Amino acid sequence: MTGVASTPRRGETEIQEKREVATDTCLLRCSGPGKDPFHPLPGQYVTFRLQREGKPVTRSYSITSDPTPQPEFELVVKRVEGGLASNLLCDAAVGDRFNVILPLGKFAVHEPGDRQLLFVATGTGIAPFFPMVRSVRHRFPDTRTSLVVGYRYPADLILNDRWVDLAREWDRFQLLNVLSRPDAPWTGRSGHVQDVLGKDFPDLSHYDVYICGAPEMVTDVQSYAIDHGTPKDRVFVERY
Repeated sequence: MTGVASTPRRGETEIQEKREVATDTCLLRCSGPGKDPFHPLPGQYVTFRLQREGKPVTRSYSITSDPTPQPEFELVVKRVEGGLASNLLCDAAVGDRFNVILPLGKFAVHEPGDRQLLFVATGTGIAPFFPMVRSVRHRFPDTRTSLVVGYRYPADLILNDRWVDLAREWDRFQLLNVLSRPDAPWTGRSGHVQDVLGKDFPDLSHYDVYICGAPEMVTDVQSYAIDHGTPKDRVFVERY
């Protein structure tokens, strides 16, 4: 792991842009707190400090924007039925302000040496992989890198054009989208991410594995990676 992140700072962020990027999922572009640019490391997150019904609520969201010093940041938020924070943020308008702390977290890319990299996510668990995979391309451009990401329906794919463009530009990168409930003509993989791992990655002894998403999936994939050759200290996880 290289690079030095900014010291976490507290302050207000203002929503600069909001747009829907998948079913019930919005992308928020927000101003950083303070006047000076901040430098998040790939994989770090921002914590929102909110008030709901007079009670404090804190929720954390991975930063999806480039891992460079910047005055703004991006994140993706999925609306959740009964969610205390996600619905508030998805219903927010440009110009709304919130209290935040950032950057935080230790989920990061480690130097791979001669190993390949496998990133596995479901849903918004893909969020930290946007800057993490881009940093791999910049720092380790010869490293073979695969991303396996699971969704339910085609309309759930999050910012997929970014990954398609990256695969077109970087011949060391492979994208595998997996749908558990394809409800339209679909030429990609079907099932769950665990199914794809079993078919496409039977031997992980030469891989570093990064996993982010629902706790049950993370636990399953973590066990699969270790059982199929990845050393425990080369499996890195973030649970949502």
